[in-house]
Amino acid sequence: MKTALDKSLVASRGTPRFIEIVRDFHLQDQGQAVLDAALANVSDPLANEGLKLVLAEPDSGKIFDAALSSPLADKLVTLLGTSSEQRTIHALTTLATKNENPLSRRSAAIQALARSQTGAQAIIQLARNNQLPADLKSVATTALNLVQYPSLKADIAELFPAPASLGGQALPPIAELVKLKGDAIHGKALFERAESSCITCHRVNDKGVDFAPALSEIGSKLPKEAIFDAIINPNASISMGFETTLLQAKDGTVAIGIVRSETNEDLTLALPGGATNKFGKREIAKREKLPTSMMPSGLNQALSQQDLVDLVDYLASLKKP
Repeated sequence: MKTALDKSLVASRGTPRFIEIVRDFHLQDQGQAVLDAALANVSDPLANEGLKLVLAEPDSGKIFDAALSSPLADKLVTLLGTSSEQRTIHALTTLATKNENPLSRRSAAIQALARSQTGAQAIIQLARNNQLPADLKSVATTALNLVQYPSLKADIAELFPAPASLGGQALPPIAELVKLKGDAIHGKALFERAESSCITCHRVNDKGVDFAPALSEIGSKLPKEAIFDAIINPNASISMGFETTLLQAKDGTVAIGIVRSETNEDLTLALPGGATNKFGKREIAKREKLPTSMMPSGLNQALSQQDLVDLVDYLASLKKP
């Protein structure tokens, strides 16, 4: 049996199956190989299982330190964002506040923190203690306004208000907006920039993330009026299968996302950015379907009126071949 198990480990190395074998057979001293498999498959639910296994290893600190000094550092930051354990929250907070770390990695740490309510609370505490680096304020504002944590809504609005639209002017009715001429090329650039948050949740062809509904053929499915309305009023119509779910674990952990799959024993929750987190149903103390979309209200406020028109023009151009 040991020989067969060893062969299975060798054959599955670097895959989610490797993590599953190590977990199910309670194998020891596999931390580095488990982390390698998790980082190679960050979007797989078993990647989070792998993170839990590595955290349980006595030398996990050394394993993580080595990964953070390697080309896989950014993937590790993303993986850490699938956990709300205090050790991972502390690690991400430390990464974000160490000025010697590159800005890209510190920004990724803030984005990873925002994916859990515990992490978002850590960002808020940094701001209240004047410990949030100034060059991360805009990143934190975007990240926190992308999530829907009801109990943190007031704190986020106070400390990280969404930027007002350029010029601060109110939008005309949608019936007037659809008459304006847009620039689809500029709209594509707006969609793909990190600040607009579109590409961190939606996929268009081979770009973006499979979290929210795919938009590759949205122009064939919705008229411009409906696309404007979906951006301005995201809570008005939530696509079936993309409802927001809040989970509270028995250990106090809170997670918010979209239920990606469910069995009698487990539930897999997709998080903004594409990562997933798997919960055993026995671990869940409370489950609630929220009336709000994971797409935050007010995204249009970060755009000028013309930017919004350009973005919708681009989306409307995405049609079936």
